[in-house]
Amino acid sequence: MIRRLTGRASVMLGLSLVCTTTATVVVARGPVAADQVSDLKTQANQIAKDLVLEQLQIGTYQQQYDVDGAKLQQVRAEIGSTQHQIQAEVVRVSRDRERLQSEAVSAYINMDPQVNGSQSLFENAKEAPTRAEYEEVASGDIALTIDALHLDENRLRSQRATLEQQEAQDQATTNQEATLADAARRTATQLQTKQSEITGQLAVAVAQQQAAQAAAAAAAVRRAQAAAAAAAATRTTTTTTAERAPTPVTSTTAAASATGTSSADPALPPFLACVLQAESGGNYGAVSPGGTYMGGFQFSQATWNQAAVLAGMPQLVNVPPNQATPAEQDALAIALYQADGKQPWNDSC
Repeated sequence: MIRRLTGRASVMLGLSLVCTTTATVVVARGPVAADQVSDLKTQANQIAKDLVLEQLQIGTYQQQYDVDGAKLQQVRAEIGSTQHQIQAEVVRVSRDRERLQSEAVSAYINMDPQVNGSQSLFENAKEAPTRAEYEEVASGDIALTIDALHLDENRLRSQRATLEQQEAQDQATTNQEATLADAARRTATQLQTKQSEITGQLAVAVAQQQAAQAAAAAAAVRRAQAAAAAAAATRTTTTTTAERAPTPVTSTTAAASATGTSSADPALPPFLACVLQAESGGNYGAVSPGGTYMGGFQFSQATWNQAAVLAGMPQLVNVPPNQATPAEQDALAIALYQADGKQPWNDSC
């Protein structure tokens, strides 16, 4: 519909605020195309969400893998330390065994009489029982010391076995997490491939839908143009018949006579022919429900007055648009179209 404006400057400003592009007549090819596009968009959105979740899962697996890897390194370091301690204990046991044996024999069996002022404990065969007793004592002390060292060695070996078991468990966990991370990466790759495929299908479907809509719009414009041409032909025939026979005087005819305008109907451009059908269905006497817009092109009174000045027909100023003849309405619509193009109309044309 055409906006109400006051003055030429207001007309141009108001018309510039109306949609400046020609609206496309949208005729969907059918529910199949629309459903296909909708399904592809839904699949693309779902794949995008799944891909984000899979990437988050990959990050989680990688973080846990790094933590377990560090833990595994720590366990291996502890195993190495324990192994070193065991080796040190083994060396110490051997060294202490030799030292104790040597000291025991020297202290209890072969005492130096020059040092303590006494004779050797075992100078003759009579002291054989005493020698045996001392040897038993020395051997007992050595055995106790060696047993203690063996206990320490066994404790370290047990600790090493525990650490090795923990290492095996950590290694298995790390391997499992690496496997899960690899699986998640493969899933992410598959989702990316599927996303690319759906995106391509969606682009093709949208292009096909747009092509179908453009073809339907062009067909609708052609039908509107044909209908306008037929209506113009009908008006020409009616006018010729009216010239040959008396015509009853009506309010519209009286208004046209009062203005003193010509009844010659100019040819409408295809765009205006479409506007005539879209705005009023070709009814030059139409009035909008609120009474603001009138005539076949649904002029407001202010815009009609400006169009009358543009058309060089000042006698039509303040004449209600729906009371002017079809030829006058066509002439003013053409004048406005030539001045401002398609901007004054905001409809499907």
